Amino acid sequence: MSDTTTSPNLNSEAPEATGTRVLLTGATGFLGGRVLRDLAGNHQVFATHHGALEETASYITPVRWEASKGAPEVLLALFEPDVVVHLMALTRTEACAKNPEKARLLNTEVTARLGQAACYRGVRMVFASTDLVFDGAKGNYTEKDEPRPTSTYAQTKREAEQALQQIFRDRPELLTIFRVGLSYGWGDSAHTGPIGWLFHNAESGQPTDLFTDEFRTPLFQGDASRAILEAIEHQHAGLFHLGGPDRVDRYTLGMRIAERFGLDTRLVRKKSIRDYQGPEPRAADCSMVSAKFIETFGWAPVGIEEGLERMREERKGLT
Repeated sequence: MSDTTTSPNLNSEAPEATGTRVLLTGATGFLGGRVLRDLAGNHQVFATHHGALEETASYITPVRWEASKGAPEVLLALFEPDVVVHLMALTRTEACAKNPEKARLLNTEVTARLGQAACYRGVRMVFASTDLVFDGAKGNYTEKDEPRPTSTYAQTKREAEQALQQIFRDRPELLTIFRVGLSYGWGDSAHTGPIGWLFHNAESGQPTDLFTDEFRTPLFQGDASRAILEAIEHQHAGLFHLGGPDRVDRYTLGMRIAERFGLDTRLVRKKSIRDYQGPEPRAADCSMVSAKFIETFGWAPVGIEEGLERMREERKGLT
């Protein structure tokens, strides 16, 4: 299937839709790729991508879209989706710190413009934010806690949250925001997510330095995707924390991954955020409480051990 571009004749070229029409941005990203696969044939998906998108099924219309240049409003006008799932973002914290203008454009301004177009048309929107909107001073954050971002990336995501909440203030039933915890799972790139880095470094005999004093509530990638699909299908609206049940430091997570998949644990090395030399400070404890999500959706994300076991099963299907 050849890629389409955001041009006036796109709508006529798209295959006839069946089920919900979903505009998915960031379809080649770590989470976006998983969501694209999990949507299966139950929906008609218009999948935007900047990098390479592999040969796709008939229910997917690939859309090559340069977010920094293309008008996001055009996407909704051309494809007339029932729901927008916005996962595209500049997520690398150091890249955001070095180029804050680009980070704000991609993470905040594009999000707001998509939201404005969606709200104007009465289209539902599902947006993925981050646990890093908190400063990490206390951990175990709930939706009632006040965000205090410590990085450019987190600040731009928080600004995107605020923009969407303002845009949808009169139509809150159309907006779902997930603050997604540190996610682990299989990605299309060896450098995607904590799993990819560990495997890449282990294969080349290189060490991986992980913080013993930076805590998160890691989330199995499959559960993040499931939550997004259920938000689409059951129209759960609101702001939700979406993290796993285990509060662990990055080093412990890395060791569990290495042990489960038979990697050399000697290559997993301890490091402290006090020694971090990056351009911006790191938040020490962005662990979240996901009780509101569990009550609303009726299920709880799995813990690390169960998540890694599911990854083992998925790996069998990939080989």
